[in-house]
Amino acid sequence: MLNYLYVCNTSSDCISKVNLNNFTEDKKIFLSSNSMNGRVGPHGVCENNDRLIIANNYSDSISILNISKEVEENNYYIGIHCNDVVVFENNAYIICGDINSLVVFDLISKKITEEIPCGSLPHSICLNREKKLLLVSNMEDDSITLIDCANHENIKRIRVGAYPTKALFTVDGQYFLVCESNIGSDCKGSIAIMSLKNHKVINRITVGNSPIDMYCDENFGFISNFGDGTISIIDINRYRENKKIIVGGMPRGIIKCGGNIYVGDNYNNLLIKVNIQDENKKYIPIGGEPTGMILV
Repeated sequence: MLNYLYVCNTSSDCISKVNLNNFTEDKKIFLSSNSMNGRVGPHGVCENNDRLIIANNYSDSISILNISKEVEENNYYIGIHCNDVVVFENNAYIICGDINSLVVFDLISKKITEEIPCGSLPHSICLNREKKLLLVSNMEDDSITLIDCANHENIKRIRVGAYPTKALFTVDGQYFLVCESNIGSDCKGSIAIMSLKNHKVINRITVGNSPIDMYCDENFGFISNFGDGTISIIDINRYRENKKIIVGGMPRGIIKCGGNIYVGDNYNNLLIKVNIQDENKKYIPIGGEPTGMILV
């Protein structure tokens, strides 16, 4: 099966289509900007009905990209500093970092239908489709927000550690992981494992310096440590860091496919492929500041 990885290159206003079978960049798909500064800044991405929906930092918009045609079909103004996006039913949920809000965009009528308050500087959003829950990490007020897709007035604010950059539901849907980055401090970051039932911290696992993004499967979490050029692999069930792999640069977006981890290096503008077993690494040049990524 042919797998492709699509990567948001924030500073070069394009999406890289990467062929994972031979680890090459097949195409750069450039996005258009309607903003005054001419910049787009793709940052977060999700898939919906053979389209990619991309949250753009600088043009304050979302782009709709046709996967098969490899072109941007439309873009829509959403709000200031769009960081991330998920889709549930006919709605795109986009977090806007500078207005501390979750914007609901109806994909049928192509209109904004609602604005839901979050914490300060929402940075990532995750969807639990079965439980119809949204999970938002708020960097500047050390909190996460839980929002019910079926009832947007059902909102819970939960205090967590310093500067949470990412929050994810576990595969079984019983817990969620919070990437407590401690950005700006000398101490390492941690991954908090929290119960979805009572919102209490079950355990914390220390990782590297300024962890910024993560991906999890049934048993393990894969964390990019922006501040020290490493990837942490944690055992979610045994509450420990299994190994730390040095990749260099400033690792940002991270994803796992098969026996490999793929991570974007924001400093050197590279995509890094790391074999989990033998830690063998391959590097290819990519666009500027590779951030959000998705497997299709």
